[in-house]
Amino acid sequence: MDKQSQPLSGMTALVTGGSSGIGKASAGLLAQDGATVVIMGRDKEALGKARDDLAAQAPAARIEIYPGDACRQDEIKAALAFAHGLSGRLDILVPTVGGGGVIKALLMEDVETVHMEFDRNFMSVFLMVRHGAPLLQRGGAIVCISTAVVTQAYWGLSLYSSMKAALERFVRAAALELGGAGIRVNAVRPGMTASKATMEMQEMAGLVDYFASETVLGRIGQPEDLARVVRFLAGPESGWVTGQSFSADGGQDQGKAPDMMDDLYGKAVMDRIRAGKEAEGGA
Repeated sequence: MDKQSQPLSGMTALVTGGSSGIGKASAGLLAQDGATVVIMGRDKEALGKARDDLAAQAPAARIEIYPGDACRQDEIKAALAFAHGLSGRLDILVPTVGGGGVIKALLMEDVETVHMEFDRNFMSVFLMVRHGAPLLQRGGAIVCISTAVVTQAYWGLSLYSSMKAALERFVRAAALELGGAGIRVNAVRPGMTASKATMEMQEMAGLVDYFASETVLGRIGQPEDLARVVRFLAGPESGWVTGQSFSADGGQDQGKAPDMMDDLYGKAVMDRIRAGKEAEGGA
């Protein structure tokens, strides 16, 4: 293929959380458009399988794996150095590590969970930007993953939505400070997106079907839906876009978020919590 059909030819990208979901799908589109792609994740076996899948989609692409924890400074620095060393340049960073943990009311949460949510949803991005930006080529792009529940009130995800709100503010701050280097920083806000975790939610409380019914386009998202937006923000087509967070949720944020707390914890417990009291005996 020529450069016009592969607009990312010659570029190198690092995608964390790249063994599945949005990370894997994003890595696939970057590779198909010519980028050398490194996918990072904690499970080496899963990374290897993902690489095989992606190589089948883009046989001419160079796809490498780097096992490691994106929440650890030493490991993210090593992954960045590895990616940069492949061809002496780094152009695209896509930190997709995150997650909402267990659905719990605010008055059920503990300090340990706060730290876990912070590490997953904010620290993993901070480390990528802090140590990756100095390695990026001028005109490089960073694409982060936020969530629709930043703007949609949702019982039981107070910590998750708060950390992602902090992420979105960080995106704006980073875009301002890195603009002089020609580096663009943006975020995507997915709605409910198909994954192993969402399928477990469906089995637990029919949550996926509920979200589909409350989403304007009538279905939950697929990783590929989000990957297309990530690819746009990573590439030259969005060269005049920075500091923005884009909703890609099928209209989920126009619907009503579910309150499944009574089903999870019982009405008596939730009545106390809604009255501003802790559950009997703690939680």
